[in-house]
Amino acid sequence: MKNTLLSHNKYLLLIPLALSIILITASSGCFEGKEALKVSLGRTEAIGDQVANEITIHIGVFAMASPKTTMEYYQGFLDHLSDDIGLEVELVQRDNPAEINYLLETGYLDAVLVREDDYLEGHDDFGMEVIAVPVIHGDIHYSSYVVTRSDNNIGSLEDLRGKRFAFNSYRFNRGDIVPEYMRSEINGSPDQFFSSYIYSNSQDNFIDMIMQGTLDGAEIDCIMWAYYVERSAELSSNMKIIYTSPSQVSPAFAVHPDIDPGLKSKIRESLLNMHNTDEGRLVLEDMHFNMFVEMDHDTYSSYGDGL
Repeated sequence: MKNTLLSHNKYLLLIPLALSIILITASSGCFEGKEALKVSLGRTEAIGDQVANEITIHIGVFAMASPKTTMEYYQGFLDHLSDDIGLEVELVQRDNPAEINYLLETGYLDAVLVREDDYLEGHDDFGMEVIAVPVIHGDIHYSSYVVTRSDNNIGSLEDLRGKRFAFNSYRFNRGDIVPEYMRSEINGSPDQFFSSYIYSNSQDNFIDMIMQGTLDGAEIDCIMWAYYVERSAELSSNMKIIYTSPSQVSPAFAVHPDIDPGLKSKIRESLLNMHNTDEGRLVLEDMHFNMFVEMDHDTYSSYGDGL
């Protein structure tokens, strides 16, 4: 009886082994006559491109108007640059130019469009590098305007005495209580000259407030005047310029000194070639720029010295 059980158990142990051999043989037979699975490395380049396309380029600007108007002003430019270099481009706007410089210095921003003083300060502090500047109304310089309603009796800076005025906060953020060109007229504190005054960078709101009668005058960049006033028949017919400030060098399109050389080259070429395409020209016209021209530090700083 014992031998019978051992023999029976022996056969039971052989069954799984036999089944394994059958399965292995069957599996081997399934692959006979078929090509071996091929592994292609061709997708690695595509995956690399996909990762590159997920990079976002951050461009910083000092907000010259309300956030909505500033975004509308730059939207076409952002779209064009993004399509041209094949990367997503995002606008970062701040109310303080010093913060724009800080964000570029710390690497959060890749590029900026900043005024002359802020560029020169950034260059001295951490090597901010100018690569191009816009030509505005046929010139590499631009001005600010003092504006008011057409139907009032204000025709000069002196006529603003005792009136309500709005200063561009750009200068205030840099420590200037009043702009240099107004000091001879004000000859002291603005508290003694104006009945009331404010500082803000929302130049589109200045224009609306003048139209509504809550302000008598304001400082407006020539770019914002062209973008916001001249395109509106109502505004252009009901507002006037009473003073044009001395000119300053056009804003610098500058990059972080450690930006990838290939990316810097792509951005520079896109800017310099915008005026050569129909789409690019439309973007420039909407911004009231003629074109971008190549620029280096020595040339840019010499333009400022020549004023």
